[in-house]
Amino acid sequence: MPVNNPPRQITRALKAAGSLALILGAAGLLMAAKPGPPQTKKDIETCGACHEDEAKAFGRTPHTAIGDTACTSCHAGADQHLKDGGGTGIFAFKATDAAPAKTKACLACHAASAGSFMAGPHGKSALDCTSCHTMHASGAKDHLLKTPANETCTACHQDVAAKFAMNERHRLQEGVLACVTCHDPHGVSSREKLGGFKQEACLKCHADKGGPFLYEHGASRVEGCTICHEVHGSPNRHMLAYQSVGDLCFSCHVLTPQWHSRFGDKTTNCVSCHATIHGSNASRIFIK
Repeated sequence: MPVNNPPRQITRALKAAGSLALILGAAGLLMAAKPGPPQTKKDIETCGACHEDEAKAFGRTPHTAIGDTACTSCHAGADQHLKDGGGTGIFAFKATDAAPAKTKACLACHAASAGSFMAGPHGKSALDCTSCHTMHASGAKDHLLKTPANETCTACHQDVAAKFAMNERHRLQEGVLACVTCHDPHGVSSREKLGGFKQEACLKCHADKGGPFLYEHGASRVEGCTICHEVHGSPNRHMLAYQSVGDLCFSCHVLTPQWHSRFGDKTTNCVSCHATIHGSNASRIFIK
């Protein structure tokens, strides 16, 4: 006796139920495969069992303020480290570790603000983030620096620090500005030298010297402010590179009109006539 086919509505319902079960099953597998939220509390408790001082100090750093309390965010290889009972298997930012490897760990999060570090003078000198910054020390300075910002810079740049003791200088000791006001410690070398078009660092404060001018002094546009000025400090007025203004001008302008021949480099103040020396809208030879 032939079996009657089930009604078409029942067939459709069974197919829909089967599809739904398949979708739910696949979703369950995906949820099971997806890692759960990081066990940050367990992570820092596990590490703190041996590294108590570091764990306590780390809890007072900006990293915890943004919710990152996982030691493994920076220290790779923790699983092997635990299996071995400590000592090996973990990236610990030791002095013997390669500087690029230590910097790479930091740039995993800080690439937006310091992504050019390895192309800059500090990165090329085999320094890394931990040369200036500390992650765990209690009482760390702003930006997790080991020492205040200016002290951090002058620890290496002592020749520059000495210039801030000159009678003509930028007011670093008084706190009017800091090294990072002009220099980007994470930037590339062209920024560090502040020449050419990088003189915008100077023009942030000395805006009147930047124009725009109809007639520009080529030295300031090509070599930058530092071709005439010792920007950190000088025994000469206006922080000039030479004591005599004539010496300074004649260091570039070797060829001058013949009637200038009676002017000596020791007794001549060129800016007595060429008064608008940074640029002019009236004279191509900068006469006011």
